[in-house]
Amino acid sequence: MSKQQTQVTTLRLPVTDSKTPDINNLIKKWLYHWPLFIIGVILAIALAYYYIQVTNPVYPIVATLKFKVPTSGSTGVSTAQNPILTTLQPISKPIIVENEIEVMQSEKLMYQVVNELGLWINYVEKNGVVKKDLYKQTPVSFQFVKQNGTIQPSGESMDILIKNQDSFVLTDADKNVKEYNFSTPIKSSFGTWKLIPTSNLQSFVGKSISISIQDPDLVAAGYQKGIKAALEDKDAPFVNITTTDVVPERGKDILNSLLTFYQQSALDEKNREDEKTITFINSRFDSVANELTNVEKKIEQYKSSQGITDINAQAQSVREGSQVNTKTINDLNAQLSVLDNLEKYADSPSNNDKLPGGSASLSDPGLQSIYEKLQELQLRREQQLAVTPANNPMFVPLNRQISTLKSDFREKIKVMKSSLIANRQSLASSDAGSKSFLSKVPSQDRIYNSLLRDRDTKQKLYTDLLELREEISLRYGSTVSDSEVVDDAHAGRVKWPIVPVIYGLALILGLAAPVGLLFARESLVTFITNRYQIEDETGVPIIGELSYQDSGDTIVVTEGRSNFAIGEQFRVLRTNLYHLHGNNDSGRVTLFTSSIGGEGKSFVSANLAVTLAYAARKTIIIEMDLRKPKTSISFGLSPEHPGVGDYLAGKTSKLADLIQPSGIPGLDVLSCGPILANPSELLEKQKLDELISSLREIYDDIIIDSPPIHLVTDAIIISRVADASLYVVRQGFTSKNELEFISDINSNNRFPKFNIVFNGIKGDKFGYGYSYSNSYYNSYNTKKEKRSFGRQIRGFFSRF
Repeated sequence: MSKQQTQVTTLRLPVTDSKTPDINNLIKKWLYHWPLFIIGVILAIALAYYYIQVTNPVYPIVATLKFKVPTSGSTGVSTAQNPILTTLQPISKPIIVENEIEVMQSEKLMYQVVNELGLWINYVEKNGVVKKDLYKQTPVSFQFVKQNGTIQPSGESMDILIKNQDSFVLTDADKNVKEYNFSTPIKSSFGTWKLIPTSNLQSFVGKSISISIQDPDLVAAGYQKGIKAALEDKDAPFVNITTTDVVPERGKDILNSLLTFYQQSALDEKNREDEKTITFINSRFDSVANELTNVEKKIEQYKSSQGITDINAQAQSVREGSQVNTKTINDLNAQLSVLDNLEKYADSPSNNDKLPGGSASLSDPGLQSIYEKLQELQLRREQQLAVTPANNPMFVPLNRQISTLKSDFREKIKVMKSSLIANRQSLASSDAGSKSFLSKVPSQDRIYNSLLRDRDTKQKLYTDLLELREEISLRYGSTVSDSEVVDDAHAGRVKWPIVPVIYGLALILGLAAPVGLLFARESLVTFITNRYQIEDETGVPIIGELSYQDSGDTIVVTEGRSNFAIGEQFRVLRTNLYHLHGNNDSGRVTLFTSSIGGEGKSFVSANLAVTLAYAARKTIIIEMDLRKPKTSISFGLSPEHPGVGDYLAGKTSKLADLIQPSGIPGLDVLSCGPILANPSELLEKQKLDELISSLREIYDDIIIDSPPIHLVTDAIIISRVADASLYVVRQGFTSKNELEFISDINSNNRFPKFNIVFNGIKGDKFGYGYSYSNSYYNSYNTKKEKRSFGRQIRGFFSRF
């Protein structure tokens, strides 16, 4: 008999090849639980409808503000000429919009809005579960007569029933009920207050109103968080201010009041800055005026001490006088030079000397007359000498006349020379004084110009401060703001709830909740649900898959075409068993075991034996679970009939007396017999080998139903006589912890040709991707399966 190991290709229930169930398998699993999804969707839609009915719609409120940003030419001439003074002009400073946005969103402004609109008191009309805010429609107005400290953070609340136009019934937080008249002071823990009727009172007679009083600071903080201000474009100073409110009128009032308070606050701040600037300018103006007076006095004192009227004009005049003196001295020197020559001539005793030239430079008429006479006598003498000798007596009178004139000429020259020298000395002294004055001019000019610059600076600052004071004084107290409202607050379409979105989310939630429940439930499952868990953890091949049977019958395989799909699955297992053994020879021994009881080991072995018998293979099933036998009962045989235990214990050696017919042609049963106390010791005896050897000669297939291996070691002892071993795992029953045990068995080669049978598969319930239906097989039979009402009910509830 061949023992060759053969590759087995399992014909299994149709599933996807991916080790992770694909979307189709998930959908099939979810469809199995369709009642859960229907209930989830119905509940979600109902909750969505209730939410829409009780939720007040929220409206977006929007307003737009524009800032008047100053340009470079809008600050005036004085600022353009003196950039330093820009710091004294608040309006000239560029507006930092981000800072203004923070101011607009400040809790300080919102606190003013809350007090202005009375938002810290809320009036609500109750109509069942629906509540209506009565902003500007309230029939009464709450007013404090005297407040006891601050309102507690949780606030105060009261319910009133308007009885008539004169009185109301009050129910306080302690459920105390009492009737009061309107405008009557009422004492409570938070102060003395009263309710003033409004013009809307008549329409609320007989209705209940809920009044809540909150701390204004907390209310302001709450509204302040809902205010959003954003700059649309950095190049365009437009700011959008938004909020949301269930009462559009209140939302518009909040934004409009907020913008009003912001503009007034900005205007007050600007006026405060202007006032501070004017005060500073006035003090600085007085200081500059005093400094200017001091500088002008210094200039006056300096001009007086230096004898200066106009230093430039004086210097020019002295410079011109010096030039005239120099020219005059030069002329006097020229005249003195001529006079020196003439004086030499006059001092000469000889009359033969020629009279020097230069008479044109002689300014004295008397000297000029003598010079001309001498020149005339000198010319006459020269003419006479040309024809008469020098010793001629005729020259005596002429020489005497020349000598006399020379003497007069000499005296005249001395007088004139003395006069010219005196003039030259006077002019030289004057020129020295001019040069001394001009040498002092640069120093005087420097000091004088320094004083003038100081005076001009003070004068310019004085003028600028004067102009700036007038400009700011005109602007002080102005009502012109640096911003303007472009769009007053207006309400948009309902922001929430959006009905299609709510129902869409409800539908998604109604479908997602059951999915989440199924995933959560599946993640908590500790037992095996699909074949991939087995293959991934153990690596042991699965030779067959058997669907779950809700029938009370143990033997579900019938001859011919079965009414149940399970029959075809056992036929597939029979075919795979042929491949596993590698031949169709007689004497094949197949061992069945499992981890624990209840996994269907006896069910699978019995029905496989029946399937083999129907295939004309002579088969015997041996009931070797000597501790808890079930096989004989499955075939309707008596458990007291002698069996394997008697044979192994040596009580009998006649197999023919032990073997019982099962009632199915070709299938015999060798039952356990009476339960013995020492089954493991009996199984270790050689008689077991002899028994199997004898049966191999008689039967084609020997099926051994052994005990669960995780409870006792009997199956391992029996495995020595087996050709192949099938380990039964049941879906939804076998624990995942058993997979490690099965893997150890396989790795240690405890069983020959070790394979697994996956039993009890409920395809749709565990997302297995396939569910056998008997309709295909029933179409060949006139008699169809009918499920009892109880089974139908159980099947329906199993879908939850």
